[in-house]
Amino acid sequence: MADAEVIAAVEAQLAALRLRLPELEGKANKRERTQVNKDIYNLENDEAYVAAVKRSLEEGRAHAAAADDKAHAEELKREAAQEEARAEAAAKRREEEAAAAATGDGAVAEGDEESHLEVKLIKKGDGQTFPKPGDNVHVQYRGTFAVGTLHEGQDLSGKEFDSTWQPKRKEHKPLAFQLGAGRVIRGWEECIKQMSLGGVVEATIGPKWAYRKGGVQDDKGAYIIPPNATLCFHMELVGVRGQMANQPK
Repeated sequence: MADAEVIAAVEAQLAALRLRLPELEGKANKRERTQVNKDIYNLENDEAYVAAVKRSLEEGRAHAAAADDKAHAEELKREAAQEEARAEAAAKRREEEAAAAATGDGAVAEGDEESHLEVKLIKKGDGQTFPKPGDNVHVQYRGTFAVGTLHEGQDLSGKEFDSTWQPKRKEHKPLAFQLGAGRVIRGWEECIKQMSLGGVVEATIGPKWAYRKGGVQDDKGAYIIPPNATLCFHMELVGVRGQMANQPK
């Protein structure tokens, strides 16, 4: 007999016996009431019934655990998809920002040869692999606002506005682009030309070589980067012409 049938049969008998107890109150029915209680006790402790109940509970817990595991796996899958979508959106936004920097209000004024870039060397590169215009490069970075950056009453000093760091994956997803193709702000172009593969710098870029008076706005018109903002970047050149840092040539 299947566990479910054993449990159903015993519990039907228990229910019938328990229904009799109220009818057996009083001294006259003491012996019969005692026998009914013994029958209930024996049924409740019947080995086949107890084993069937135990197996049923274990099976229920196993099904619940499997359902929890499945739900957890689906949640992780959703989170991974959301993270991937955010990363793609961020990459698209960076491309749009770079395009805005290369045209319109973000463009460099003709004849403006004054430097609007300060570079502090943090780590020397290999000293051999320098990028040239037309080369594909990979850069990982963290962008923050310079000290003293104010916008609409808010002090944005040191606040991060963009980064290639992905917290959930605990790794950078480097930005890839062609040097000299107008895909990034001029401050980046000028800075990267000074670096070699594996180099790390801190670059401070004035608004004329960044996003000038136009700034960068999101789809709702809120400023991601306010007008005339000076930007600070911690940058690492991790790839040049397909050669990646810390990889053999």
